Amino acid sequence: MNESTYAVRRPPRRRLAVRAGLVGVVGVAALLALGACSASEPTLADLPADVASARPSISAEEASFVLAAEKLGASITGDTVDDDLQTGTTTCWALKNGGVDLAQIAVDDNGKPLPDTGDALRTKQLMAAGVQTFCPDYDNQVPQLKLP
Repeated sequence: MNESTYAVRRPPRRRLAVRAGLVGVVGVAALLALGACSASEPTLADLPADVASARPSISAEEASFVLAAEKLGASITGDTVDDDLQTGTTTCWALKNGGVDLAQIAVDDNGKPLPDTGDALRTKQLMAAGVQTFCPDYDNQVPQLKLP
């Protein structure tokens, strides 16, 4: 075998080995990504029937908000889902763009912290669910709400 023949044959083998290695790495990465995606995104079946009827095209993120709010004690219905989603998304918008923290947002008309009763408590629960779902980078502020 002369030197020129060796030079011609060697690079294709290296390229083949590199390609095989890349295919393996990409394949493993794809499997890991699929595993992460299948981490049970909520579906319409996971939601209360009236919410599913009111929002049949609800996104997985919005459905996660509904479920998070319910875990925190805020019941979301088909009649309230649009306003409740707006509360969650507006809370995140204010945190991201308003230069405020959660404690500054969760106040009544007199600037006093929202109490832990009635609609005020429900609002705090929706705010917490919004942060957890739509802007988890601010999740460390949820204790400012002092939820019971």
